Amino acid sequence: MFVSLIIPTIVERKNELVRLLSSVASQKKIPDEVIIVMQGFGNNYVSAVASIQQSFPMLTFVCIQSSIRSLTKARNEGVCKSRGDIIAFSDDDIILEPNYIEKMIHFFETYPKALGVQGLITDFVEGHTKKIGGNSFVYACYNVFAKIFLLNNSSTKNKLLLSGRSQYATHVKTVTPCEWLSGIGAYRKSVFTEFTFDESLGGYALGEDKLFSYPINQTYPGVLYIDPSIRCKHVYGEQGRPKNEELVRMKVQNIHYIWNKLMSDRGFLAKIAFWWANIGDFISVFFASILRVYSFRFFLLHVRAYFALIGHTYDT
Repeated sequence: MFVSLIIPTIVERKNELVRLLSSVASQKKIPDEVIIVMQGFGNNYVSAVASIQQSFPMLTFVCIQSSIRSLTKARNEGVCKSRGDIIAFSDDDIILEPNYIEKMIHFFETYPKALGVQGLITDFVEGHTKKIGGNSFVYACYNVFAKIFLLNNSSTKNKLLLSGRSQYATHVKTVTPCEWLSGIGAYRKSVFTEFTFDESLGGYALGEDKLFSYPINQTYPGVLYIDPSIRCKHVYGEQGRPKNEELVRMKVQNIHYIWNKLMSDRGFLAKIAFWWANIGDFISVFFASILRVYSFRFFLLHVRAYFALIGHTYDT
């Protein structure tokens, strides 16, 4: 199998990209081509490409310069340039275990009817615990709260909820069917003759993975999986991530867009679930600001964003 690995990146993430490529170069079976979609490099593009090729001569690179910062556009551009039978994606702040590509190929050989698979992010819970102050008990309590309010939560499979939020497969022991795949998904090339990433979600494009992969499972049920033997770490890179007002606006707007595209036709219960989750998110951010996990200004930004949503000032 010819494997193409697509990595969208931005100029601020040079160190993260080098760390990821080091893990790619250390694979027992390296991918046949590594496609890097480089956003925002400008005049530094040529020197950046030369540096990467010099540092990792064992890898075959296809580098694409993009002036537009859009994760969805970058993924689509990478697909257009790929030659692989298997097209895999990775965020630039991922670290692959040495047998990652080998295990991925083995999966597709073992499950010939599967169209897509993602690996297990081994530090998912650890990373999300750090986001709320590093207390594992607090995270466990939040996860229960999140399940009650249909918010994003850790579970045994990737499932899209009626609220437009998601369950993430973090406790997986065997190959398990999923409703959607995360940004580290890998797909057979045939998928891309029918499905593309929605470029309406620009920039950081929170939720683009669900918007792409969930319709695949709806059209062809039972073809997406998570394989816990395909393992990686996600060491969150802070550079280039939206912050403060931009982050809150993106979260509220994108979740509404995803729900509107994928769940709004499910009837009255879906509408209840959507607003129930928004209430839950509002409550969680309020208490997080009281506990000083977030600033009170961050809570006020949520107040503003949800009032804007109620007033239909966001596009759908």
